[in-house]
Amino acid sequence: MIIQGILDNSLNGQLCIRGFANIKDLARLSEADYTYQRGLLNRSDISDFLETQSFLFFPEVILSYKFKYKLKDKPNAVAPLKLIQEGRKYKSNVNGDNTEITVKTVTFNKDFGAKSIKVVELKLDDNVIKPFHRIDGNHRLNAAEGSTSAKVERMVIPFCILLGTEYYDEKGIVYNDESKVFDKAIKVFFHNINSKTIPLTSEENLKVMIDDSDNFSDEELEGIFTGRYPILTRQLIKKVNPEIFTGIGHILNSNYRTYFNDIFKRLLNDGVGEDVAVECVLNSLQAVNQLYQNNADLKANDSFGLLTSFLWYHIQGIDKFNAFRNWILSNHIFEIHEVKASSIIKIFDKLMSQEIKVFVAMPYFEGNPQIVDEYNKIYSDTITKIANNWNINISLYPIMSNKGATSDQIQDIINKIKEAKIIIADITDNNANVLYEMGWARALDKKVIIVKKTNSSPTKSDIQNDTWHEYDDRYRSTSLGKIVEDNILEILKNNYGLIIE
Repeated sequence: MIIQGILDNSLNGQLCIRGFANIKDLARLSEADYTYQRGLLNRSDISDFLETQSFLFFPEVILSYKFKYKLKDKPNAVAPLKLIQEGRKYKSNVNGDNTEITVKTVTFNKDFGAKSIKVVELKLDDNVIKPFHRIDGNHRLNAAEGSTSAKVERMVIPFCILLGTEYYDEKGIVYNDESKVFDKAIKVFFHNINSKTIPLTSEENLKVMIDDSDNFSDEELEGIFTGRYPILTRQLIKKVNPEIFTGIGHILNSNYRTYFNDIFKRLLNDGVGEDVAVECVLNSLQAVNQLYQNNADLKANDSFGLLTSFLWYHIQGIDKFNAFRNWILSNHIFEIHEVKASSIIKIFDKLMSQEIKVFVAMPYFEGNPQIVDEYNKIYSDTITKIANNWNINISLYPIMSNKGATSDQIQDIINKIKEAKIIIADITDNNANVLYEMGWARALDKKVIIVKKTNSSPTKSDIQNDTWHEYDDRYRSTSLGKIVEDNILEILKNNYGLIIE
């Protein structure tokens, strides 16, 4: 294999060859050193970029190469780097290595720039499998190596090969100061390339294409970004000036293109149609902007993640949006200024997916099934009202409902108390079964609401210091229903953060 290029010194005098070569040839001839380089990213993404991008361009890949040189091979022998800088031919003097390099000086007759260049031809030994080491461009080369695309097969890319020397004596490799300095420099170059440059922000990159509809059609945008979301971002920007969103403007600021892009990408991946996506996002932006505008705590928050979460839930529907708003405000989550949208959405979805079961311990009241049915309706209607009004997954274990195959009723009650989040205990007339069930619930640290009829038997001494609520049995549909609603809402507020004033 022959590599051709221009020989010169880089900024700090590092000798290197710069030129162009087939990307698959460079991939085949090189390997990365993972003792200091990061592991490979998703190769398919980079392969897609190489194979499908119309405006394909990237900087040179940077490699390193060491000439093999045996010390004291001949009297007055000149080391390879000095030899080729003088424009002379070098051939390896290490047994078994047939590498050689020739240098030709080309002179120009001009007033500006270099007067001459050194054109080199590096003829590699075919027996050496991976003569080059990768410093920058490992992911591109790795993706090209695995690609079967005809486009990639023909692809020519720029390269820079940093040159060093590997010294030998009769015993093998000799690590002298020059070798150590070169090996050290390679790692420093890698660090500087990956940490000292300041890349353009996403917003700066998007602006030059999304805003320039004269030169970048919608079809071209779709090809460049491999998706339709930047087209929707363009449509939204044309429909509304982002500066009108004064409640969330401090978050959007000058990054609204990046932000809109992310939102539309999420929506399209979630199956929302393009025909409604722009109007959907616009409506949600207006609603969330108003929310932030009216709430000083939210307006003081500058988290992209929280804003994205609010938009996401508003797009999902007003019920979810209101529940999410209640949770954020009641739990003071707005005090967190660095939060990922994906994380907060995952947490809230998990919270909302859990079912809050309510168990009622109560006496049979003279074994009258009609009275039991009436109590069932009172509790069921109240809890259904809470579920509907606050979009909360809360439900009632039907009272004394034992239908179907015969089962152990005591064990069934114990199991329901274990699974329930809220226990309502009607201790009217100190019913022994109710007191037992309430004691079991409190031992499990359940949230217990104690109720009793007005003018019923005095409360047992063990629970004299507990809080209980009396209801008027003559008007129990309203009296008991109001007590149950108020206290469940308080528990949902204080213990689950799902309710706000």
